[in-house]
Amino acid sequence: MGDVKDILGMSRVKEEKDDKPAPVKKEKMKRPEGMSREAFALLGGSHPIIASQLVSVKKNDILKKPKPSTKGIVTYQYKPFKNQARTDDLELCHWVKCYKGANGIIREPDDSEYPYAKYNKKVQLMKYNAEEYDSLIRPDSGNWTKEETDYLYDLCEQFDLRWHVIFDRYEWPQAPPPGRSLEDLKERYYTVARKMLVSRQGREAPVANHPLVKQPFNKQAEQERKRALLALLARTPQQISEDHAILAEARAIEEKRKAEAGAAKRAAAAAAAAQQAAAAAAAAAPRTTSPAQPGRPAAAPAAPGAPVAPGVSAPGALAAPGAVAAGRALSPAPAMLVSELRHPAEFESAVPPGTPSLFDAEVKTYKPKPGVYLRGAHTQAMATQQAANMTGGSRAFKAVEATLTELQSPTALFGPRVMTRATSGAWLALRSEVIALHETRRNLANRLNADDRPGGSAARRPEKRRRP
Repeated sequence: MGDVKDILGMSRVKEEKDDKPAPVKKEKMKRPEGMSREAFALLGGSHPIIASQLVSVKKNDILKKPKPSTKGIVTYQYKPFKNQARTDDLELCHWVKCYKGANGIIREPDDSEYPYAKYNKKVQLMKYNAEEYDSLIRPDSGNWTKEETDYLYDLCEQFDLRWHVIFDRYEWPQAPPPGRSLEDLKERYYTVARKMLVSRQGREAPVANHPLVKQPFNKQAEQERKRALLALLARTPQQISEDHAILAEARAIEEKRKAEAGAAKRAAAAAAAAQQAAAAAAAAAPRTTSPAQPGRPAAAPAAPGAPVAPGVSAPGALAAPGAVAAGRALSPAPAMLVSELRHPAEFESAVPPGTPSLFDAEVKTYKPKPGVYLRGAHTQAMATQQAANMTGGSRAFKAVEATLTELQSPTALFGPRVMTRATSGAWLALRSEVIALHETRRNLANRLNADDRPGGSAARRPEKRRRP
């Protein structure tokens, strides 16, 4: 390299200096204000908490004394107190935050009430008097007495409608055997409360949205719910697994039904679109020959047993829309002839060993490479390949889907549910025959349109004159 640099007149020393990478300047961390040099040196440059700890703290802020409070110096005093939520006038002591003024007088906080007394919430019960009980409640009391109802209300007020505690403490000696159940206690209280609420409003409409009126307690439904919950909790692991399997199968069935419904809807939309496209094409295309057109001889019926010329449809065979003139000669279509149609009997599942069980897009036996294959996935792939190989692409295949939809059989459109050798081969053969039918119709229409042009199909376009 030195000789080359000498020839080019380049300086070796300068190049060597230029080749050296530029030194990377390390970013020097600045010591924050208020931190001593010794403390900053202990941190180091690779300490993980430097970024979070180095904040701008002024030395004056650290050394500044806190401002004295206007209320005075904070001090704590051991003072007695009473809880307003209690009814027994119990007096206890606790530490209270107080303030000591400049004159030495200790001042207690303004709120002398116990701060936790506000959390003592009580349930508001719909109580009754003797007149309301005699006129409203007694006629529908059944085996409940006024004394037992009063006892139930006392427990509800004492335990704040905690029903399991009420049921545990309920000990009425004159209760009918075998005793009151939890549902009996709930039904008695909510029935009485609902009657009292409606009677005090005069009618039920003003309190229609109240929970006691909108959702009345149902004793039978509550008992059925508890029995169902007990049966659910008493299941064995085998029963739980069986239930999960049934639910999974039900979800799979529901998803399959949704998919089939969506596919049927899309097929119906495709058929409608194909019909509209066909109608638009028929309206835009020129008129083809027909027996009723003036100047065209009508096609004479062929005698029984007479040979049929190639390209002319025989009676009962599939033909394009519109009759073909007898004196017109058409070349044979490249599509499948009637003699080439495949019968489902050719696709038997019981075949000799070694016979391939798969078919390709041309409905011929297909021997795949060694391995495992899913016949259903392979058959669907071959059906997709048939649609791709069709002349005209996806727009032309919509007419094929419309024809398969007219058969009123989901199997003809989407394929059999169980893909055996017989069903998969017959389905592919059906699709190939329908595709051949549409291609034959298209070829026939194209030939008829070409013959209707002036000069026939052999007419040549006039040559363009070249400019001199």
